[in-house]
Parts: sequence; structure tokens; C-alpha cells
Amino acid sequence: MKIIKSTSVLIENLDQLENISLIPTMGNLHEGHLSLIKEAKKLSENIVFTIFINPIQFNSKHDLENYPRTLQQDINLLKEIGVTILFIPSVNDIFPVKPNLSYKMPIISNELCGKTRIDHFKGVITVIDRLFKLIQPSYAIFGKKDYQQLYLIKRFVFDSKLPIKIIEAPTIRNIDKLALSSRNNLLKTKDINLAVELYKKLNICAESVLNGVKIHDAELIAKKELVKEGWEIDYLEVRSQENLKKPSYNDSKLVVLGAGFLAKVRLIDNIEFCIPTTI
Repeated sequence: MKIIKSTSVLIENLDQLENISLIPTMGNLHEGHLSLIKEAKKLSENIVFTIFINPIQFNSKHDLENYPRTLQQDINLLKEIGVTILFIPSVNDIFPVKPNLSYKMPIISNELCGKTRIDHFKGVITVIDRLFKLIQPSYAIFGKKDYQQLYLIKRFVFDSKLPIKIIEAPTIRNIDKLALSSRNNLLKTKDINLAVELYKKLNICAESVLNGVKIHDAELIAKKELVKEGWEIDYLEVRSQENLKKPSYNDSKLVVLGAGFLAKVRLIDNIEFCIPTTI
């Protein structure tokens, strides 16, 4: 594995590679990230893995400063599992000039996570655009835990007519069904057991809709139950898998998405489900 920290050295090394699979991350790696490498290996022998904590996708300086950083541990993990290149750029490498995204963000970027995290997704797409232009991968692999982010990246690739195939990797969970996330490391031991309640309540919401409960009522019940467990709810909504809009009468493929704060740590999760017709 080559560890590269500058864009000029990266470009020199990329000239020798074809059919690249790209895995962009912010580090603090866990089994969810490692599962992306397994997916990438099905597609290509040339895997470029990036670790870059993107400052322009954070909505507060405190959140940026507290994001878990475990670089040496991450490097050791990647050496064991095997990637071709690990790219660890600085902010100046990624943004040598002030970031300026010409792409017009879809309206959906201002809903769900985007409603309270202003310009968060614009920051995500800006860094993805930069990495795509630098690395020019054939494939890019992203986990489905960040469901709205994945949708917007796919939309960006489609709208921009980029020759990149976006690969969706399933959410990896622990034995209690808690979605693996770097932010889990910010929770105290006593809060970890409560963290899985988000998944449980999303699951109850989906089952309620499947059993004929009206979507709005199912959402409301799930939110009330989470509040009882000590959660501060950001949102909990059922949306269409196809476009993340509120479901219409003929939408059968749905997803329930939720985000909230537990002990001041923001966690997200989602569950896809299908019904014959929406309620």
C-alpha cells in the first residue's frame, strides 16, 4: 500500500492505474468502512482509499474539532486488508483555492438532514467533485447508512454525466443491530445501549405502515417513543426510495429515515421496505 499525501504525487501514481475503485472516507475506520473495501475488490484490483475530514461539510466548529481522529490505527487496518493507495491530503491539497461548486444542488438537499445542517450536502458534493476530478475512478463505493448523501451523490453523477458507477454497500450493524458509525465512539458506554433505539423505532414505524397505519401516525408514534428514551429528534420520516420525496399513492418502495441527538451526539439510520401501495 502506498501512502500519499500530496495531489502531485497522487497524479503521478494514478497514471499507472486503470479501472480504479474509489472509497472516500473521513477516517476513524470500523467494519463498515472495511466492508466497502470488500465490495471494491469485486470490481477492481486498484483501490484508492481516501481519508480526509472535510471542513466545509460541518455546520459547527465544535463538531469538526470533536470528530474522531485515529489515523495511525486506520493505516494499520488498511495495511492488513490491502488497498493500492491511501490518499491522506491536507485541506490545501483538496482546496488550493476557495471551494466553488458550479453544480446546482437539488431541492431535496435542503430537506431531512439538510433542513438543519445548512449547506452540509453542498460541502459533501464539493469534496466528492474534487476527488472525482483528481482520481477519475471507474467506481465509487458508498454505504447506505448515509442514505440521503448516497442519493445526492448518485444524482450528482447522473446530472453531471460522469462515467462513474456508484456502488451501494449495505449498512453494517453490530450484534444489537446498531448501525456502525464513527460517531458511536463519542458515546459513553451507558448510552450505547440506547443508541440502538433509533433502529428499533424506525423498524416499528415501517412495520406499522405495513400493517395499515397511516404514515403520519406511524412517524408520530415512533418519534414520541424515542423522546421517552431521551432522544432529541431531528427528523423521522417515511420517504420514497426513488427520489426521497414524500410518498405518493403509487409509491411502493419506501424508506424510513431518522436522525436525532443522544447525549449530544447526532446519529442517523434508515430502513428500506416495500408495500403494494402507500397508505
